Amino acid sequence: MPPRHRPSLGIPLMLAAMVGITAVDAIAKHVASSLSGVQVAWGYFTFIAITLATGFTIARIPPRRWLRTRNPALQLLRASCLVGSLSMLFVGLQYLELADATVISFAAPLFVTALSWPVLKERVGPHRWAAVLLGWAGVVVVIRPGLGIVHWAAVLPLIGAVFFAGFQLVTRIITARDDHLATLFYTSAGGALLLTLAMPVFWQWPAWEMWAWMALSGAIGAGAHFLMINAFAVTEASLLAPFNYSRIFWAVAIGWFAFQDLPDAATLAGGGLIVASGLYVFWREQVSQRRADPG
Repeated sequence: MPPRHRPSLGIPLMLAAMVGITAVDAIAKHVASSLSGVQVAWGYFTFIAITLATGFTIARIPPRRWLRTRNPALQLLRASCLVGSLSMLFVGLQYLELADATVISFAAPLFVTALSWPVLKERVGPHRWAAVLLGWAGVVVVIRPGLGIVHWAAVLPLIGAVFFAGFQLVTRIITARDDHLATLFYTSAGGALLLTLAMPVFWQWPAWEMWAWMALSGAIGAGAHFLMINAFAVTEASLLAPFNYSRIFWAVAIGWFAFQDLPDAATLAGGGLIVASGLYVFWREQVSQRRADPG
């Protein structure tokens, strides 16, 4: 493992990972024009698990690193949360522009903050609650409920954000208990297993090019997660977290290039509020940590 505290390496790795994540979403939007979003999620999880298992084997990583877990129930819960998050997002992408769905999904840190007290017993002060309310205002601006402007499916990425908040909270718990490679593998394999159980309801036999797109999304997803793991290995998580929001730039660029979609002023304004609230929550967390550990 390379030495820590190398932001000149970690930040580019994180930015590259965000490009990969946005590319996965764009592929999902394309494939979801022919298949159910739930089946698209199944393809993603299945091929990312295959890619990871193949890559670990080729790299001669000992199976005990990526197959041994002390917390199978937590691993399954983590996979379930990500299944819910991506299934909602991919179904939403059948109807929404890529940038709109990406902006709405940015509400996840707000749910993490709101759930930190009941789930993790972490104190959430008035500053963070104010940021959550600001972020919710941004969500309302983007979705515009009752105005008939944005599709009803706009609520699906929001539900997905709730699932992703649960995914992040479980990740906080499990990080210190299992090897990160095992967590990565079991999340993808568990997700594939759970979605396989749902396939009798959603299955349509894909055309060969849809198989190819799903395989590509799995390979890109595996690569993106690998880049993120290495980014966090060489750079502090507190420095990398805000770069998650770089996805909006790629979502706009890829959405325009691939689908000729551009976000409107309300999406940009609401997205700005959501991002600002997320960054403020992040900043307050850093302030609290410094006060708790001044050394």
